[in-house]
Amino acid sequence: MDSFLRKELLRDTVYCLSDGRKDRELSCRKAKFYIQMVMISVFSLIVIGLAFVLSTTYSLSLHKFGNPFVLFGRQFLWVVVGIVAMLVFSRIDTSVYGKFVKFILLFGILISILPFIPGVGKARGDAYRWINLGILNISSSEIVKMVLILYISVVLSRKKDKSNFLNVFLPIFVVSVLFFVVVSLQLDVSMAFLVLVSSIVIMYVGGIPPLQVILTVLVSFFFILLFGEKFPYLQNRILAFLDPWSDPFGRGYHSIYMVKSFQNGVFGVGVGNGSIKEKYLPEAHTDSVFAVIGEEAGLIGALVVLTLFTTFFYYSLKLAVEVEDLYRSSLIVGFSTVISVWAIVNIIVNIGLLPPTGTNLPLLSYGGANMVTSLAGVGIIYRCYREFSTCRKDT
Repeated sequence: MDSFLRKELLRDTVYCLSDGRKDRELSCRKAKFYIQMVMISVFSLIVIGLAFVLSTTYSLSLHKFGNPFVLFGRQFLWVVVGIVAMLVFSRIDTSVYGKFVKFILLFGILISILPFIPGVGKARGDAYRWINLGILNISSSEIVKMVLILYISVVLSRKKDKSNFLNVFLPIFVVSVLFFVVVSLQLDVSMAFLVLVSSIVIMYVGGIPPLQVILTVLVSFFFILLFGEKFPYLQNRILAFLDPWSDPFGRGYHSIYMVKSFQNGVFGVGVGNGSIKEKYLPEAHTDSVFAVIGEEAGLIGALVVLTLFTTFFYYSLKLAVEVEDLYRSSLIVGFSTVISVWAIVNIIVNIGLLPPTGTNLPLLSYGGANMVTSLAGVGIIYRCYREFSTCRKDT
């Protein structure tokens, strides 16, 4: 009898171990598929972006530099730098951010203040958004958004009781509102809202009570109203959105021609053959690259871009659920949200459903800072997958 019980116990143990092993293998296969879809969508967007950066900058480079490939070459270089950043961050253990979170936060605060310091910050008009490093200028808000995601993810992962006001919500609230206000005062309200949205999404996913999340939004909006006189251009953009034809050659000019770009049928006029980008869109290679895609690649091109961004975000969220770890999930959700929400805002602006915001299209538009930080974020997402799959194999 005793021998029979031992045999039954041994058999049940073998079955449990076998089922557990199968579950781990299935989970790893799912995660591998999700990250593959994320990476495929990212690199597909980069390739499309390079094609349309060449299309939108060809004449501009020829006129400005006497060489039609100068701006395209710079963008290609930024893509290479971004891929290097992605590889670097994909090799950094995510636990490092937890160990140095205070230094990371202090670095973020310093970076957010530097644009206001004479000789260090570089202004364009009334906007103080850039740090002058001599050979290049860095957008401080691009770094701030990464710092905020890392900080919130670390704080949430360290506290079990997410409803604790003083130890969990208050530090996240203070840092989120601080960065929102500072970036807004740089006259980069669009990026400030992106920073706010990213923090709200991570807070909600991380288990912060909804009322506390709403409080963060209300206080942030209060500061916008408090410093409202510093943002006179917001009124012009809203008026241009509500009635662009009231001033078609002034504040409504950009909005009108972005929408007109989407009037060329299913296949468009052909890549490189668009005319609106040269005559009517002042920032065709940055703010309005999706409008150029609409004109030159038509409905098909626009849908391909939308599908790729949707694929990126959807499978990033699937991966965040699969890793079953709040810290890694928060990192994945944070960095995928930054890219995806930014893309959604730019696309909605280009089709005329939001006022012009001065935002670029992540992974597609011309520009170095956003390309590098976006790919660095993708590197962190990939690192979360690697840590999860390694942990699963070892258990």
